[in-house]
Amino acid sequence: MKRIVLLAMLSFMIMASGFAQEPLTVELKFNELIQKYEKVKGVECMTLVKGRGLGMVKMMLNKQFGKDFMKGVTSIAIINYSESSQETCLALRNELDAFKSLLEEFNVGEAKAFDSNDYVRGFASASSDDKTISDFIIAVEEKDSKIIMYMAGKIKVAQ
Repeated sequence: MKRIVLLAMLSFMIMASGFAQEPLTVELKFNELIQKYEKVKGVECMTLVKGRGLGMVKMMLNKQFGKDFMKGVTSIAIINYSESSQETCLALRNELDAFKSLLEEFNVGEAKAFDSNDYVRGFASASSDDKTISDFIIAVEEKDSKIIMYMAGKIKVAQ
């Protein structure tokens, strides 16, 4: 799953034409999504910030991606809906449409790494000037695993 996220981020940088958005707006919208679904049966929501698990997760991801990659991440939010009903899955997919007006949507489904996935959708705010992305959202569904992940901050994806 970590390799898929990295590949998606790198793909975003290649395709990025530079799209800016007020980061706080995206973060607030994603937090609203978490609040809406955190008590829904079969859905687990987790928000990691400094002092509340973010450092530990960043350390684990540092080993996978390197320190530069995770250095600018200020928060990570995950919605795991693997155990939810089909109705909830479809509702969460529809909820992602709200980010179309806030972020640039990338067609990551055509990437070879996503061939085995049933559903893949990604959004980010990319800056071609300093080779970073921010407000990265990716939804990945496989047979047994369904997650939406949001990373806030300034994520360096190129050397």
